[in-house]
Amino acid sequence: MPNPNMRRDLEAGRMVVAPGAYDVITARLFRHMGFKTLYIPGSQTGTVLGTTEPLTSLTQMAQIGETVAKGVRYDLPVILDAGAGFGDPVHVMHAVETLEDAGITAIHIEDQFYPKRVSYHRGLEHIVPIDVYQQRLEYALKARRSEDFLIIARNDGIRGVEGGSQEEAVRRAHAAMELGVDVIMPLGVRDRDQYEYLRREIKDIPMLALAGIGPLGVKEFESIGYQVVIYPGTTIGSALNGIVNAYKDVLETGHVNVSQEEGDAARDLTNTLLRFDDLWEVEAATTEGR
Repeated sequence: MPNPNMRRDLEAGRMVVAPGAYDVITARLFRHMGFKTLYIPGSQTGTVLGTTEPLTSLTQMAQIGETVAKGVRYDLPVILDAGAGFGDPVHVMHAVETLEDAGITAIHIEDQFYPKRVSYHRGLEHIVPIDVYQQRLEYALKARRSEDFLIIARNDGIRGVEGGSQEEAVRRAHAAMELGVDVIMPLGVRDRDQYEYLRREIKDIPMLALAGIGPLGVKEFESIGYQVVIYPGTTIGSALNGIVNAYKDVLETGHVNVSQEEGDAARDLTNTLLRFDDLWEVEAATTEGR
C-alpha cells in the first residue's frame, strides 16, 4: 500500500522536500539525515543504469522503486518519475498498477512524446496535444486503487518546441486539474518571476518545484506558494564530483585525496546505514563460544 504520509502532509499544508535517491544506500542516508520523503528521478536512474531516461523501461523503474521503498522499510513516501506513462492508456494503467504494487506513493506523468526522445536532454521538449495528455492522466487516475497513491501532472508547456510558453503551461495545468490530479508540476521554469506567475495562475492545488543549483531554496519556494520540492540531479552530481575529487590525485600522485578521518567517518556511516549493530548483536547472542 502507498505510504499515506505524503497526502496527509499536502492536506495539512506542510512542505514536502524529497532528495533524489536511486538505490538503498542513498535512500537510507537521506532517512538517516532526517528527510521524510524520497524522489526517484528518471534522469538520475538512467545515468546509474548506464543509459538515459528515454531508454529506461517500466520494469527497471519499478525494480528500483521497490528497492528504494523496501530499503527504508516503506517508512517514507517515495515519488517516482513515470515519464510519459510508458505508452498509450492501457500502458499507463499497467504502469500505475505496477508502481503502486512496488510500494511507490506518487508518480508524475508528463506530456512528452512516447517513446521519449533523447533530445529532451538538450532541452528540446516535443509535447503531445493536450487531449492526448489529458487521456494519459484520466486513465492513470482510473487505474489507481488507493487514494493515497498520488498522481502528479507534469507539463513541459514552457519549453515545447512548437508554441511553448508560460501561458501554455497554465493551460495544460488547468486541463489536468479538470481531471482531479493531486499536484501540478511545471517544467522549464526559468526564474522566480515565472514561478510566481504560475502560482498566481494555477490556484487551489499543490504545486511542485525542481530545486538544485540556483538561487531558490526550500524557504523561497514555500514563500512563493509551492508545497513540493524535489532534487532530480543533485545526488548523482554530488556523487560524481566526490569520486573525481577523491581519485584525481591517484593519477597524479598515487594517493587518494581523502583524509583518514574522512575515510573512518564514511565507514562508520556505512555501517550505520547497513544496520551492522543489529547484525552484530544477533551474532553475539547466537555464536558465543562457538
